[in-house]
Amino acid sequence: MNDQKDLPLYDTTGKMVYGHEPWLEMVESHCHAGAKAELLVKWGHNMQSEGLCNKDSLTAMAVTPAGETAILAVEAGFSDYYVLHAPIPTNGYYHVLVQHTGDYVLDKEYQYYQGTRREYPEAAHATHYIQYAQYFVRVGHDLESKPRLAGLQLEIAPAAWGPWRAGDKLAFAILFRGNREPDAVLDVTYANGVDYKQWKKIGGIDGRIILQPQDPGRYLVVARREVQECQDGVYDSLSLTTTLSFMVLK
Repeated sequence: MNDQKDLPLYDTTGKMVYGHEPWLEMVESHCHAGAKAELLVKWGHNMQSEGLCNKDSLTAMAVTPAGETAILAVEAGFSDYYVLHAPIPTNGYYHVLVQHTGDYVLDKEYQYYQGTRREYPEAAHATHYIQYAQYFVRVGHDLESKPRLAGLQLEIAPAAWGPWRAGDKLAFAILFRGNREPDAVLDVTYANGVDYKQWKKIGGIDGRIILQPQDPGRYLVVARREVQECQDGVYDSLSLTTTLSFMVLK
């Protein structure tokens, strides 16, 4: 990795109101027990990086195979990523997570400002944003379990987990506060360094979404939900976003 740490931050935090979100990418293709998994925190829209959000608005953790939670530090990286180091002492699946939060208001001239109704009581609308980035780190071979969930407000839950090859079928459920979302929608992005594609997958009434990647490369799935609930004097609605990235092999 590039060790430069002193580039100025191109802060695009405010673009979260237009759909920017965090996602995670793993540096190595695999990990061994007893080491640390290194992951990059990226920021942009549909796997297209654009600057970074403010690091102070990020928190990170890992859920271990035993269901324990470990807090991770969000470290400085380069101009388009932060870095996480997740200890992986034993074999199993580690569910690594980043959470990004923010508050923005929209005025009557359709201009956005960072803050809540406390600072802008006359705003036309105030939104509280919570964004999650998920990544499942697989340590070991022939694992029979699946990654543990983290109890996020909006979570992408796989029926099983990789390693995946082109043509495999992946099954997901979108959980809103622990319950499956019927007719859920996933935004899907694919990139391999040359090709770039985007499409949507819609789930059934049972909340299951089936994705069958045809090409090797990196995939990003994104779930979004607008929640009509408020906190008096603070915000009028809640915006939830969750991303999950993974690699597909030949």
